[in-house]
Amino acid sequence: MIYNKKELFMTAEQESLFRQKTVKKTGKYFWAALIFVLLFQVYNISYVLYYTDFRLSSQASKVYMGLYAAMVLLCAGAGAAGLLWTSKNEENFSRLLNLYSLFGCTLLFWSACLTLYDQRVSDNLSIYMTSAVYVAGLIYIRPKISIPVFILSEAVLLTGLLGMHLNEIKDTYGVCVNSIGLTLVAQFISLHRFSSLRREFLNRLEIEEKNKMILEQSEKLNYIANHDPLTGLWNRNYLNEWKEKFFSGGTAKAAVLILDIDHFKEYNDAFGHVAGDECLKKVADALLELNPLTFRFGGEEFLCLLTQKESRQAGRLASNLCSHIEALGIPSACPGKSLTVSIGYSTGLMTDDLEFRRLLHEADKALYLAKSSGRNQAVEYLPSKPQQS
Repeated sequence: MIYNKKELFMTAEQESLFRQKTVKKTGKYFWAALIFVLLFQVYNISYVLYYTDFRLSSQASKVYMGLYAAMVLLCAGAGAAGLLWTSKNEENFSRLLNLYSLFGCTLLFWSACLTLYDQRVSDNLSIYMTSAVYVAGLIYIRPKISIPVFILSEAVLLTGLLGMHLNEIKDTYGVCVNSIGLTLVAQFISLHRFSSLRREFLNRLEIEEKNKMILEQSEKLNYIANHDPLTGLWNRNYLNEWKEKFFSGGTAKAAVLILDIDHFKEYNDAFGHVAGDECLKKVADALLELNPLTFRFGGEEFLCLLTQKESRQAGRLASNLCSHIEALGIPSACPGKSLTVSIGYSTGLMTDDLEFRRLLHEADKALYLAKSSGRNQAVEYLPSKPQQS
């Protein structure tokens, strides 16, 4: 099927985008044809003037001159409008498409008139044939315009041909049959181009939409795979991915901080697990403000990582995290006191997973000391002994 209105239906937004892309695709043919036709008419006018010694004494020369001059004016007007609408910043895609269609339809009628006049001395349909194929194959014209235009142009041509036949000027039967056949073929090509352009656009939109859905689904799955569903922080799965990138990057200096919420079991017992989940979210948000590379390590434990120059600020960050969490004012299980955290951290070289585990183990030891010596503090692991910071 060449044309199915329901199948090729577009929304207003799709239609606007389609016109924009179609202008870019068909505009080059419009300009190429306009320049060619304009130059050809200049040649024809020059030839007629030279052939008649600039006197245009015969009726035929005057008719030809009128037809050629009319086409020059059409090309000049269409070119001026095209340049004006193309140069403006505002969107003139609909105007430009209408201009292309108008130029093509006028060219078709003009070629029918010129071909008809040429039939006085020749059976040649080349001008009409060339224009019809160009308009049908290269210009986007909606069927409600192309169908009546092709019918009317053929009617003009047939009326003139039959008039010549009745006046016994020529035997035009063969020319009539050929022109009808050509018009039908051109109409078929025009409808096919209309439907193929729209169908191609809709197919491409569908593919882009599916690709977008696949990409969004992929991003969603990637987020689920790498984030903790409760707090939104990175999870252990992304930790493994991050370590591989870090080890392959050539950097070596790093700091590992383990943070644990003080008396979180008592908090859950006092306020319930729903409140406990909300507490974890608030703590996670606070951690994320101060250090983007933060992971939920399990239960009420969190892991913060620092690299390169940032690792030198591990002690300051750890202290800031403690004070920042306490400043949230989250009620603790102990009446009158705010929720606090304890932190243990270790700094050193981290070129492979073995060294990461060593830093993690050292930070865990420092965390144990922070909790056993009063909580709500940050302790750095030192080779001799963990030291409070």
